[in-house]
Amino acid sequence: MRRAPILQAIFKVASSPAVVFLVALVARLWVLSQLLPANAWRYFYQYNEPAHIAWSVLSGYGYSSPWANTLVMPTAQQPPVYPYLLVAIFKLAGTYSYGSLWIAVGMNAFCSALTAMVILKIGKRTFGASTGVLAAWIWSCWIYEAVVSIRLWESSLSALLLAVALLLLPDIAASIRPRRWLIFGALAGVGALTNTTLLSVFPFFWLWLWISDRRRGLSGKKWLAASVLTCVLVILPWTIRNYVTFHRLMPVRDNFGLELWIGNHEGVAHEYPSDFPLLNPAEYNRLGELEFMETKRRIAMQFIEQHPGEFLRLSLRRGFLFWTAPRNSAWPWISLLAWMGLILALRRKPLHAAPYAIVMLMFPLVYYVAHTYDTYRHPIESTILLLASYAAVTVAESLLKRIPRHGSKGCDFAIGTISKRILVQPSS
Repeated sequence: MRRAPILQAIFKVASSPAVVFLVALVARLWVLSQLLPANAWRYFYQYNEPAHIAWSVLSGYGYSSPWANTLVMPTAQQPPVYPYLLVAIFKLAGTYSYGSLWIAVGMNAFCSALTAMVILKIGKRTFGASTGVLAAWIWSCWIYEAVVSIRLWESSLSALLLAVALLLLPDIAASIRPRRWLIFGALAGVGALTNTTLLSVFPFFWLWLWISDRRRGLSGKKWLAASVLTCVLVILPWTIRNYVTFHRLMPVRDNFGLELWIGNHEGVAHEYPSDFPLLNPAEYNRLGELEFMETKRRIAMQFIEQHPGEFLRLSLRRGFLFWTAPRNSAWPWISLLAWMGLILALRRKPLHAAPYAIVMLMFPLVYYVAHTYDTYRHPIESTILLLASYAAVTVAESLLKRIPRHGSKGCDFAIGTISKRILVQPSS
């Protein structure tokens, strides 16, 4: 009988957003302390495209040159949010300095720790307290997540933006307050300028909001239109910059031809091709960025047209790798659990589960047809862990219900208390 209050106290501590945040932050700072002293340049700066653009901006060359040893020329290879964050950090603490690196990756660690709190809140509200706690603690304590989240890249910020979008959706759907709709539109715009792949999910989020409003008998058309317009207005200055610079309509970035070619050309391998600009910039320097990207796109499209079967095989392989990489990790099982969790959620609460289905189905599509690495999955790993945790908790609840109810009254009381207050605690 004494175990139940102890378990309740432990669960209360584990359910604390502050505790989850601190654990996640400490785990990431510990990983940084192990990696940074000896590997600051090699693991973080040496081949980093946003950092090279930030260096170019501060050197007076403007937003240009994502790769070393390339000619100074304007670029749209990267969306602008993360490179300009590095510009601010470099200006504050020095270009390519050790202090700047600590600030930049520390910011990533902070964003990832905030994401743990958002995971906890989403899980409690949508899937139940047990699911939220389990997913948040896996995100916080798993060394894999800690290492990926501190890369000198936009992944942690993208993961936070997507998690916040999922957190806001139900409140926006139930509200006619214009401010929430406008905030969501601004969030979508910032997300697009951080990681353009996020644009694959936000239109479907707006569609979900429209359907939700209709089911509730609300009329939110004008606020939906205002939300979309806000997103467009956030993106518009960068689109104008690209048009003025390149004399071509280019809403955010121009690198799809290169990405498509990396995964679809004669003799495609699992590493970057030898004439990728990071390895050999000669062709990029000769053609210029736009013509280089267009040339790679034509080569990729010709390969796809001439080898449709090979393209299908490569796409299936990329799909498999997206959900299972890195090799010999737990990701195949986590992904399988996540799809099981999605199916369960769609059966039990289809409207509430639909945004998570959008993320799982739409976000990876571009990587299936182009190319993928395991780090590309990071922005949606909070969703994957939530759904996997939901499946695991559902299975645990089912097994507990099948345990024969015999033995001492104390045992019956403990099992009943745990089941009621922890495993089957309702959403808050």
